[in-house]
Amino acid sequence: MPSTVLLNPDNSPLRTLTLSRLQLDQDAPVCTVETQGEEFLLYSLIGTVDVCEAVDDGEMQGWGTLGTRRTVTEPGPAVLWFPAGPERLLQVELVDFSADLLLASTPVLAPSGPMRPQRPQIWSHQVGAGTHQREVREVMTPAGCSLSCGETMNIPGGVSSWPPHANAEDLAKFQAGVTTWEEAFWIAAPSPGLAVLDGYYADRTPVHQVIRLENGHAYCMPLGSHMAYAAPDSYLYYAWFYRGNALQKQYRKYADDVGVYRK
Repeated sequence: MPSTVLLNPDNSPLRTLTLSRLQLDQDAPVCTVETQGEEFLLYSLIGTVDVCEAVDDGEMQGWGTLGTRRTVTEPGPAVLWFPAGPERLLQVELVDFSADLLLASTPVLAPSGPMRPQRPQIWSHQVGAGTHQREVREVMTPAGCSLSCGETMNIPGGVSSWPPHANAEDLAKFQAGVTTWEEAFWIAAPSPGLAVLDGYYADRTPVHQVIRLENGHAYCMPLGSHMAYAAPDSYLYYAWFYRGNALQKQYRKYADDVGVYRK
């Protein structure tokens, strides 16, 4: 099966979040996804797939096609979101030349909201200025769901995830167990970038280090600061996924919202 687990609580400092990658081509055009009732989403990086689900009578319920773009530098990610509740058996079938998708999932103790998959709205925000100007494509979390996701495109040599999202009060609540947070990035970049990590992972392990952000790799990110630097000759793209209540990101809405993007 053309599916690879990238990050989960068994191989990284995550509590509930799992990030997998589905890669389809002409030699392996079909992938089966079986779930146990967790919330999950299919995040199209490139390519087009057809998604259908086995139902009680053995027939397949079609949920339509997902994805259109051929490179992550183009706008317009596509997401199909499956709320927690029933166990599911999905078939993801290639429509295009090839397709590359991420699958993020998390268990939910008390599912709420509609059980049908959702196609959320996606908004593009221009964030920052100068060397830290970047485009953030934010996927709106459907009602009753707990994951958040989106993607960021850094200009060559540019910096993102700055200024730090979490302040001292946010970190103190997290360390005390009042709040939760877990976050993961998946990277695409012609040349490796860097991330400066200063904060706490989901299991409250402290981290203070600089890491390379390699093309095609996934990384856990801490609550605190995780400035991401693109190489001078290369854009830096990352798809991001998080769960928790330690932060509430807020992008500019009105003309006098200047110099801010996070509450």
